Amino acid sequence: MKNISGYITMSSMKWRLVLCGLIWFFLSGHMPAVSGEETAPSPSVSAEGRSLESLFNQYQPYLENLSAYEPVYFLMGADPAETKFQISFKYKIFNHKSPFVQDHPWMEGIHFGYTQTSFWNLASASWPFEDTSYKPEFFYISPNLYDGNEKINNLFLQTGIQHESNGRAEVESRSTNIVYCKPIIILFNDQKFLGIEIAPKFWTYVANDGLTNPDIDDYRGNFELELKMGRYDRMVLESHFRPAREGNSVWVDMTYPIGRYLQDSLNIYFHAQYANVLGESLLHYKERTEAVRLGISIIR
Repeated sequence: MKNISGYITMSSMKWRLVLCGLIWFFLSGHMPAVSGEETAPSPSVSAEGRSLESLFNQYQPYLENLSAYEPVYFLMGADPAETKFQISFKYKIFNHKSPFVQDHPWMEGIHFGYTQTSFWNLASASWPFEDTSYKPEFFYISPNLYDGNEKINNLFLQTGIQHESNGRAEVESRSTNIVYCKPIIILFNDQKFLGIEIAPKFWTYVANDGLTNPDIDDYRGNFELELKMGRYDRMVLESHFRPAREGNSVWVDMTYPIGRYLQDSLNIYFHAQYANVLGESLLHYKERTEAVRLGISIIR
């Protein structure tokens, strides 16, 4: 039995050595390329000019698929109890350079998106988070549907399904799902660098939580009108109007690049917001929030 045990141990050690050798073989670049397959490009940055970011990005070939989505900001309320912040991104799932997507170009518009909005009570001694909405979604953005009309020179269609929940349990649990359609009209003047966006959004609720928020549609409605106007390098005004059975909601945002006063050395926006909204947070969706907030944003 001892001899058998020793043989098994020796065999295991041999297989480990072989495995380590194969791993070294692959990582050291000795594996020949498959016929018709391009080898990995050599680093474009010299050893002297490398930074941690350039080395990290060298191993992130899909990073170009990641982009901004909804606004990213931190806003403190005039009443600190109404402070909130938001992060958001979208990810293009399919590689637009691949032959398959080039043969089916509509697939380039398929995205995964994620937005997280947190409501932070800075008026309390312990600074608790009152509520957070987690909003993953899958959606499709069409290519420019512009048909030659001189006035409407950019027309897109976004449609998708979004889940929203607050991650809580029992009586404080809230969740809902919507299927939506959002035409986006953008009028842009190339000479004045002035743009206007008109984006009505329509949605219906699917598999809504019938126990904790069965009547959320009475407070959030099924329609929202987004208007945005401004110069890309200066002030931008944005407004949202959302009617509902229990009352209308409106919020207005103004952003301005702070770097214009600092020789473009600071890449953030000054951000002001006025909100008079029903159902701003999931937890208190039946309550109306009226707040003035000031802060900064990096995506507007």
